[in-house]
Amino acid sequence: MSVELPLLLVAAYLLGSVSFAVLFSRLGHLPDPRDIGSGNPGASNMLRLGNRPLAFATLICDIGKGAFAVWLAARSELGLFAQGLVGLAAVTGHVLPIYHHFRGGKGVAAAAGVMLMLSWPAALLAATLWLITFSVERMASLASLVASIGMLPWLAWHAPELLGPVSLMVGLILLRHRLNIGRLLNGTENRFKR
Repeated sequence: MSVELPLLLVAAYLLGSVSFAVLFSRLGHLPDPRDIGSGNPGASNMLRLGNRPLAFATLICDIGKGAFAVWLAARSELGLFAQGLVGLAAVTGHVLPIYHHFRGGKGVAAAAGVMLMLSWPAALLAATLWLITFSVERMASLASLVASIGMLPWLAWHAPELLGPVSLMVGLILLRHRLNIGRLLNGTENRFKR
């Protein structure tokens, strides 16, 4: 194992730990997004709270940090599997951020950035599934779950070396959505208004 991989894993985790929703809220003198709305420091909660510019900025930055982590791994000429591990570290940082008492987001936007760099066709498939599901059901959680799980069969066929780290990444996303899954099963999950 090259020395670059452990260093990049640590760097990716630290980068992923930056919570842009919390940062932007503080800069804008707004309430902590972890204490209001869904309690999730992510773009969906920022949008739910009615701040579209900050929601968009949060989304772009969360996608960007995942993409940048994998880009660094690719620039270091690591193999695809190792790049997947670096992406997993970035998503882990987003979900369990060391800077914010391990109270992080659900990992979907950071994972989207990771997948854009690892396999853009899989990212495109996931984005399509997300858009279709959300347009029909108006539930970001359900759309995120369908998109995350839906890209795994494509990876198993076209990029099996990524299946391990991406499956772990999807597992993290599912774990962070466990309360949403419960509400989906009970029929009580919140919907965005049309």
